[in-house]
Amino acid sequence: MNRPGRSQAPVRGARKAWLKGIGAGVLICALVTGCGGGDDEKAAAAVKPGPTVTVTATVTATPALMESQVDGTVADATGAAKEHGYRVTVHDASEKNASVADDWSVCFEKYGRDSVDFGAVAAGAPCPKADGRPIPWPAMPGVIGRTYAAAATAVGGVTKGEISVKASYRDERVPAGHDGWKVCFQSPDAGTKVVGDRDVTLWLTKSGCPAATGTYKDRTNDPDYTPPVAADSGSGGSSGSSGSSGGSSSAGSATGGSSGGSAGTTCEITSNAGNCYNAGQFCRDADVGRSTHAGNGRLIHCRSEGSRNRWNY
Repeated sequence: MNRPGRSQAPVRGARKAWLKGIGAGVLICALVTGCGGGDDEKAAAAVKPGPTVTVTATVTATPALMESQVDGTVADATGAAKEHGYRVTVHDASEKNASVADDWSVCFEKYGRDSVDFGAVAAGAPCPKADGRPIPWPAMPGVIGRTYAAAATAVGGVTKGEISVKASYRDERVPAGHDGWKVCFQSPDAGTKVVGDRDVTLWLTKSGCPAATGTYKDRTNDPDYTPPVAADSGSGGSSGSSGSSGGSSSAGSATGGSSGGSAGTTCEITSNAGNCYNAGQFCRDADVGRSTHAGNGRLIHCRSEGSRNRWNY
């Protein structure tokens, strides 16, 4: 029963608004999804969660840039590379695949993202034209006929070894200032492969090279030199004064000997070849202080003259 004084209009208005909202929701559901609640539940049940995958990424820091280590030693190059964060490997840059030492020289370097590989050769060796090729050792130049100064410059271009000088003639000495002397012989020969710092010997002369080393520039200085036979001086020509003795002619000695006969020569000391010595020739150490007659009949003496012994009057 209605109470007097209270209106029912607000209640009816609220209900009408509520119904209107429900109707709009049903319309939207129909347009968007079809309001198929049962189908959504079946689709949700058909989708199963897959396995969980974990991916781990390893990040390696890139080493810092560094200067080229070519021409440096293996020890220095390895130390620098490790300081910059590189992993280091080293190998023989020639074809021999020998074990590398710390004092070897770096010829090639190959970089990876975080590594470096050095190719090296033994200290003093030239680098191959390419990694793994033979070492191009230089050849000895031909210096015969050049002055010592020019020869020494050419030889110094292929080796840092010692250059020794000798006289081409046995009776010639090489002075301290021999830059202008000529080279007659050399060792090693021209074209010989020079491995390492090889020593070199040069035979010099002031002028005129001999056919071979060990000869004498003045032939009379050779102890085995045989002088030409001198003509008879005719000093005992007459047979008069001594003829009275009726004696027979004897082979007179160089000391003046007997009358009559030929002026023969007696050499008390001879060379190893059995020849008489002459003044100016070398004499043996065992003959120092001794005397003999020369091939010309004159008396000569063996005297020591510095490092040489000579026969002199």
